[in-house]
Amino acid sequence: MGTPERTPERAASPAPASAPSPQPRPLPVAQTPEQVLRGPQARRIADRLSVQFRVPFEPQYEPRHDARHEPSLDPSSPPAEPRWTLRWYDGPTVDAVRSALGRLFPDGAAAAFAVRRDLTTRALALAAIRETRAGAMHRSVGSWGQRYHLEQLLAGQEHPDRPSGPREAAMLERLLAASTIESARGPAAPDLSRAFDLVARDGVAWLLPEHRLAGPADRDELALSPLEYLTARYATGVHRTAWETALAVLPLRTAVTAAHQDQHPDPEAARAALALLPALRAQLAAEIDAIGDRLAAAATAPAAAETPAVPTVPTVPTA
Repeated sequence: MGTPERTPERAASPAPASAPSPQPRPLPVAQTPEQVLRGPQARRIADRLSVQFRVPFEPQYEPRHDARHEPSLDPSSPPAEPRWTLRWYDGPTVDAVRSALGRLFPDGAAAAFAVRRDLTTRALALAAIRETRAGAMHRSVGSWGQRYHLEQLLAGQEHPDRPSGPREAAMLERLLAASTIESARGPAAPDLSRAFDLVARDGVAWLLPEHRLAGPADRDELALSPLEYLTARYATGVHRTAWETALAVLPLRTAVTAAHQDQHPDPEAARAALALLPALRAQLAAEIDAIGDRLAAAATAPAAAETPAVPTVPTVPTA
């Protein structure tokens, strides 16, 4: 089954934001773990979880494949029993769903269910952006190695497809658009391997939605801050690499000095440097105060007794 781009829209209508989360109540299902649930019962349980977590859950009827239920040559042995698998995309963690099932079935009947969470392309691409910024995405391991690393990383994270803010959301959309390949066999969809390769090769700075200096009215963090703007314009060498891969900015003094030494800075660069001058002035004042305090302490301290130097004995080379 291919990796979908986003979580399928099949969940029950979400409750209003002001409504409290429904408290799960034990379901009246008097079954032992080894009994097989019927379809309507499994569907009812999936719907309960969909409402609780606000993520679509799908019950799938599958045979058991573990070693305890392998076909036996002994005709007297009981046949292998199928079981229901509750499957969903992104959303809550596996441990959270197991805990919810335990509350729904206090008698232990939750063991009749297997649970499986799959990750969408959006969740994995978003994790790739974050891991690239952390320096943990490497082309040498290949796309399958990268995917395995991200799946392990996201195993304990709820809703891994949710960006942290407008800027990260815009960066994710740009990556998905850049990794979408036209296909004659069906609708175009993002290619996860291409997304991994793009961020591992080119970093993440090119994903920024806007490369202009943020103004006083910008509150969504889409445009660049003054220090980010000067970094994007003037960073070179290792600083350029750090900016492109991790959005790491220049030191404050370095950024302002670069704009000052530019013979023809553009208006936005000049405004960015001017906006940083108060912070640079405070930084320099703190450094000057620290130097003054240290020198003043040294000037008022009693003179230490000088220790006569011990003459060194020249060494005689051995034959």
